[in-house]
Amino acid sequence: MDYTAAAKDFRRFVKELEDEGELVTVTKEVDPHLEVGAIVRKVYETEERAPLFTNVKGRKTDGLFRILGASVGCSKRPGMRYCRLAKSIGLPSSATGQDIVAKINEAKSKPPVPCRQVETGPIKDHILLGDEIDLTKLPVPLLHEHDGGKYLATMGMHVVQSPDGRWTNWAISRGMVLGKRELAGLVIPKQDIGTIWNLWKEKGEDMPWALCFGVPPAAIVVGGMPIPKWTNEPDFIGALTGAPVEVVKCETNDLLVPANAEIVLEGVVSVTETVPEGPMVEYNGMVYPGRAADEGHTIWSTTQAAEVLNICQAADLPIKMVWSPFESHSMWFAIQVDRQKLVKMQTNMEDFCRRLGHVVFSSKPGWFIPKIFLVGDYIDPTNLLDVIYAEASRCEPGRHEFVFFEYSNIPLIPYVEHGFPSESGTNGKVVKCCMLPEDFTEETLPWKGGSFEEAYPETVKQTVLDNWTAYGF
Repeated sequence: MDYTAAAKDFRRFVKELEDEGELVTVTKEVDPHLEVGAIVRKVYETEERAPLFTNVKGRKTDGLFRILGASVGCSKRPGMRYCRLAKSIGLPSSATGQDIVAKINEAKSKPPVPCRQVETGPIKDHILLGDEIDLTKLPVPLLHEHDGGKYLATMGMHVVQSPDGRWTNWAISRGMVLGKRELAGLVIPKQDIGTIWNLWKEKGEDMPWALCFGVPPAAIVVGGMPIPKWTNEPDFIGALTGAPVEVVKCETNDLLVPANAEIVLEGVVSVTETVPEGPMVEYNGMVYPGRAADEGHTIWSTTQAAEVLNICQAADLPIKMVWSPFESHSMWFAIQVDRQKLVKMQTNMEDFCRRLGHVVFSSKPGWFIPKIFLVGDYIDPTNLLDVIYAEASRCEPGRHEFVFFEYSNIPLIPYVEHGFPSESGTNGKVVKCCMLPEDFTEETLPWKGGSFEEAYPETVKQTVLDNWTAYGF
């Protein structure tokens, strides 16, 4: 099978995972009440293969209803930790975090590739309408003991469009089953789906809506990316993968959805009705945060980082790389500076950190980001141990920390939702400078690192690497 391009459909992606030993088919009957969720959570914590459940209790084992868990989780295979994310956008399984961010960032400079509308597709093979639809007949899992309900949508892609048709938004957001034909989900005003919802509310009409499952993997990646408002996600997916997404028109509205999706739900989002929803374990923890990387981190953290890199470079800041360590639950962003360019700027720590903070925190992804760790280019931002070392050894409490109170935060951050009330209506954000004053002024630094990479000649390093197995490791 050709793995040199992103899979155009979900089934090919699953086949690629299987071929590379990243999938385990679970034929034993599993209970959607907590058992499925517990297995998937354990998979995340051990970075095991993605489980494909083919025998879910409450549904006949006819192959018509399967659940795939940890589809873009991390892998414990050496050198392949990001393979599922890399494969989603057409990179080799051995791609590094830098490779992934670079490809997403490069796509921002490419022209959009519009979707290709087709007359029909696999998604049209089976159509249910009206009273035929009953979501309660599906074995929708209760994923965590303290969730407020059963969540059908955790990796589903919502499709909405502005009333004038100029802006199509494909986005990841949760959805809880309420009844036969009702879902409840978050519509946060500052997020794109909330912005478009408000446009329909101003018009006095419910918002046409679709929810897609089993879409091309790159669509899920982009659906979790904070790209600028009024940017059509489907066209950016084409730029990222180099090929247009094939779409078909919905049955009950004019929205276009991936022609090869596995399931599509159609309906409207009410502009007048609200219902209780949640709580649910979110990417940064509204109930009890899952302490292992899941798609909320592999996708959301990585695409946020790529967007922040693009924003910084567009602002002419000397930034080489941005990464959000998965273990930080998308709340730490390590921003790596190009020191040669930094020194030429003839700036100082406070002025640069203040400028960086305003650029990032005022941006669209900046709303989600509370903490920036600024590191030198001798620190690998994708290596959490490197970031911890930089903060521990170089960031002086108080004098190397620059706090911003003029920007708001997403309320899903636990200390925003459950912490001390804020008189100003905002909670602090911070740039922690994990660099020393000489980093800003000296072309040659007066110290050397003590790591394997820094402290030995290339010949010695290569000898050690070549003989690693012979040593007994």
